[in-house]
Amino acid sequence: MRIDFRAIMIFLIVVIIQIPARGVVKGSPHDLSAISSGDACSFCHTPHGAQPKTPGWNRKLSTAVYTIYQSSSLEAKVGQPTGSSKMCLSCHDGTVALTHTRKGSPGGVYITPGQANLGTDLSDDHPISFVYSDSLSTKDSQIRLASTLPDEFKLDRSGELQCTTCHTAHDNQYGDFLVMSNQRSAICVTCHDLKDWSSSIHEESAVSVANSQAKHIRESKYDTVADNACLCCHRPHSAQGKQRLLHFRKSEENCLSCHDGSVAQKDLRQEFSKPSAHNVFKYHDVHDLRESVLTSPEHVECADCHNPHAVQNTVTQAPVLSGLMRNVSGVTATGAFSNEAKLEYEVCFKCHGDNPNRIESKITRQITQTNTRLEFDPSGPSFHPVVSSGINNNVPSLISPMTVGTMIYCTDCHNSDNTSNVKGPHGSIYKPLLAYNYETSDDTAESEFAYGLCYRCHSRNSILNDESFPKHRKHLEEKIPCSVCHDAHGISSAQGTSISNSHLINFDTTIVSSDPKTGRLEFIDTGVFSGECYLTCHGKDHSPEDY
Repeated sequence: MRIDFRAIMIFLIVVIIQIPARGVVKGSPHDLSAISSGDACSFCHTPHGAQPKTPGWNRKLSTAVYTIYQSSSLEAKVGQPTGSSKMCLSCHDGTVALTHTRKGSPGGVYITPGQANLGTDLSDDHPISFVYSDSLSTKDSQIRLASTLPDEFKLDRSGELQCTTCHTAHDNQYGDFLVMSNQRSAICVTCHDLKDWSSSIHEESAVSVANSQAKHIRESKYDTVADNACLCCHRPHSAQGKQRLLHFRKSEENCLSCHDGSVAQKDLRQEFSKPSAHNVFKYHDVHDLRESVLTSPEHVECADCHNPHAVQNTVTQAPVLSGLMRNVSGVTATGAFSNEAKLEYEVCFKCHGDNPNRIESKITRQITQTNTRLEFDPSGPSFHPVVSSGINNNVPSLISPMTVGTMIYCTDCHNSDNTSNVKGPHGSIYKPLLAYNYETSDDTAESEFAYGLCYRCHSRNSILNDESFPKHRKHLEEKIPCSVCHDAHGISSAQGTSISNSHLINFDTTIVSSDPKTGRLEFIDTGVFSGECYLTCHGKDHSPEDY
């Protein structure tokens, strides 16, 4: 007896198609029987006259040329859609009528506008039709090995990731025809092995999203930050922020949709709107994940200081990096780039160090230095102990438990003016982004408030009692600000000396000028708690003035 293998294959295709259709396709969004006289399967499958080399595919394939996803962090080689993704797009790109089967009319109903209608611009959608192999994981350590993917995640015969890797057309039990539940972003982390994600605040947070100002979070099927996970910020289809598939085009809005007090307790939007701030609203489409810290244009975005995949609320001691800034890049004290900063000042040095677009001080100094990294150079004549312990062993004004060996963070000075509510250098009413007031204007009356920043570490009583400098009180009573003599960061070793620039001495030349008798503008350190000055200040010549 002759066996008709072709007939058997057609029969098997029909059986395979019909069984799941009775179970879950019928009544689902893929059941198009309501718009035509056909059954639920016939819009996609046929036992006769199907597209060659397909599972009985009955639809006309789109002839569109697609704009594909691109990103500076993308390692995969993505081309035009292939294989099963072409089948999905025969409905979901909106160019082919839903009823346009192999033998059907080209007219009729098209897929409705919305998230399911991807259009022909796929640059805002998760990449498809690329080879997902173990070598891809070698190029990108945050992509899991293809050989470890679970059975639910199917690559095609060419090893390419397709729409059908995450979606199954016949089973909608998880919604959006997903191959599995995406609670806690289970689908995302099946492929994406994000460094330190499993121990991050965002992965573990049980905070409710019910009050979020962002509709996509508030109306999510999941109730908490942890259950929404990646979906709080990322959108696999039709994302406004195309690179990295972010919900919002303005990158800061992806953070502030929670960190505005609606989900997270602290309102950072208010902080960024203060007179002095790291103004993330000012810059758009400037920051890039792979930018060079030495050549990137001036900007600041949340991702410059925070890695949302790795943040932890851990307590550290200066200069060790806070867990809230974990796994971000930095620049070391020697000027070397680091993919993963270990110390807080390394993150600050990215913008305030060697980058030529760095912000400059508003005070005109005798020695001008705009590179903060060089100001804190441990080989310099004097500096606040940010990079290393201070070199002055006689600082009687320090408030306990601080000692001459204590180190401090940049954020001990540059922080919110209300640290009991929000911590971090997001915004402040005190310029330049200071936690407390620091008057630099001439003729400022001394008070606890006027020099609140200095008095956080240095005892006001000690200063006014002249314990470290015989005429501190006299200078302050004559309304001479601390900043007239002291440069708060430090003096570069290439510019200053231990004789003339100890004790952070670097004069403000808008207030202090050269002594007309000697022509000198100079401080000379003559020993512990003693020195002499050559200058003119407030109409008084020091030719010299001894202390």
